Amino acid sequence: MRADFRLMKDLAEIVHTNADRKVNECKNLLEIFNTNPKCQEKQKLWHLKFKENPAQLKGFKYKAGNMVMGAKGSGERNTFDIEQCSREIDRKIQDKMYE
Repeated sequence: MRADFRLMKDLAEIVHTNADRKVNECKNLLEIFNTNPKCQEKQKLWHLKFKENPAQLKGFKYKAGNMVMGAKGSGERNTFDIEQCSREIDRKIQDKMYE
């Protein structure tokens, strides 16, 4: 699968989207739930009701910080920002561990 460039590109477009696009996709899904007759039937049976707009919350995002790994060849510690390297963190941690 990783060798298929087009597949990986298409998958990245779906998985790595911004928050606004994800919210719009959720709204679209909820609209489908509310208009589809089979979904309406199940909602009545289970006493469910979906709001058209998702709840908005105020919050704070904490910085993940840096990860410190083992020493490089120069003796200097290998550090990297977790948030900036989140997509490739599995490769970054394949290094010598901190001692």
